[in-house]
Amino acid sequence: MQIKKIIVILVSFLTLSLEGRAGEGFRAGERGSSLSVEQEAQFKYYWYAAKQAIQEERYADAYALLEFCEMIKPNDGQTLTFLGILYNGIGRKESAKDLFRMAFEADPGDQWYHYTNMLLEQRTMEGFYEAQGVMEKALKANPKNEELIEQLERMYMSDGQWKKAMEMQNRLDAIRGFNAYSAMNKYRIYYSWSKPKKAIEVIDQYLELDPTNVEFLIFRVEVLEQMNAKPAVLYAAYEKVLSLSTNPRILNNYAYHLATHKGDLQKAEQMSAITIREEPNNPVFLDTYGWILHLKGENELALFYLNRALLHATDNTRSEIEKHIESIKR
Repeated sequence: MQIKKIIVILVSFLTLSLEGRAGEGFRAGERGSSLSVEQEAQFKYYWYAAKQAIQEERYADAYALLEFCEMIKPNDGQTLTFLGILYNGIGRKESAKDLFRMAFEADPGDQWYHYTNMLLEQRTMEGFYEAQGVMEKALKANPKNEELIEQLERMYMSDGQWKKAMEMQNRLDAIRGFNAYSAMNKYRIYYSWSKPKKAIEVIDQYLELDPTNVEFLIFRVEVLEQMNAKPAVLYAAYEKVLSLSTNPRILNNYAYHLATHKGDLQKAEQMSAITIREEPNNPVFLDTYGWILHLKGENELALFYLNRALLHATDNTRSEIEKHIESIKR
């Protein structure tokens, strides 16, 4: 009963306040912002009391205290944000959005998070780009806010704005220094941006710091494969990974490349056999092993493994396996 009573009181407070603000033409910064020492002390007292009330879920008390704060200092961004949270909590989304917007306008460097969240919740391209614009303005006001920079980087990457994403990562590097996290992000940006040579440069830069990092050595292989690197260069990259880790995917790719580029078929078969021992139902590994057997002239055994691969095939692998089977049966 007590919880229901609090909710009813809170809804009443907010409804009356909305009607009152509509009549007043409430805007952040509408009233004077110069405070006396006594007013500043009052503001701090009510503000911290409101914060504690929110933590203790005394929402009606929190709202009343925040109203006092807003009356004393109408353009305080944090107060407006807390008020927005309360409105949002009872489903008054538009009113909450207005308060979050006013909080951002009052303090763009710090009060951007809730406003952008509400814009993104619209799940529209218009909301996405508006949120992006808000964050860009916030960054101008607070250029070293790492959370903001990271959020913008993710937004740019999701939208294919690779140049801007790289600018954000460079900002982070200037603050934190170059490390595995930044190297990985730069690799992903360049890889998605179809700039494989730049991706290789970033990977090599990090491998100078950590030359036995298997994850980055595998990244390097992926880029070389994308670039259709010369066999000698690609095989050296494969060998480097395998000297540190028996990675089934690298073994499979190495074996398949050897087999299809007139390399050492015996070595290819040995490597491929390891992969199907490790993952006996992997359709890609089974397909590679079957095709290598075909290239060695062992078609009956090749079809056995290819049909087994087909049994475990996924939508992405089925077509290639079927082509190999048809090619052998001709």
